Amino acid sequence: MESMSDKNWSPLDKIDQKIIEILNKNARTPSKEIASQLRNAGLDVSDRTIRKRIERLEKNGIIKGYKAVLTDITGSDEFEAIFLKFKVTKSMGDIIESMKDYVTTLPNYLLVATLEGEWNMIIVMKIEDYQKNPGSKIVEKFSEQILDYRISKIQMKDINLLNMSLMLLA
Repeated sequence: MESMSDKNWSPLDKIDQKIIEILNKNARTPSKEIASQLRNAGLDVSDRTIRKRIERLEKNGIIKGYKAVLTDITGSDEFEAIFLKFKVTKSMGDIIESMKDYVTTLPNYLLVATLEGEWNMIIVMKIEDYQKNPGSKIVEKFSEQILDYRISKIQMKDINLLNMSLMLLA
């Protein structure tokens, strides 16, 4: 995720955090309803204040857009974590960028991040019924650049979406 410049960023106060939490649950929540929920929580805000704050959050890149999230009809809570160690080369940066570019085109990727230490990268993918080992496809495609890899199955049931979205702002 691209970082925001320091002049545009300010710490999120309680009202901003509540707005983001409500929009994370339903991005179509009207500002009037958000204001009502915040007033019920003891925060004195108007409908107009909510609209202005949402505009500011969008302008500052904290809210980057809205998207449809489809219900998971598979009911699967299985994921794969792929740990990758690349061969040492001068073009390591290019390899990492190529890998990120490729992984982000896959419909079931959740996370791709570089690591310090023994492993260079971690990728987390949702395991779909039609594709039992999504990590093996990535390993095959980049086999010439990969020195070592580990694929581990993980289960995630309770994900705090608000904290995840705030983590991406760091």
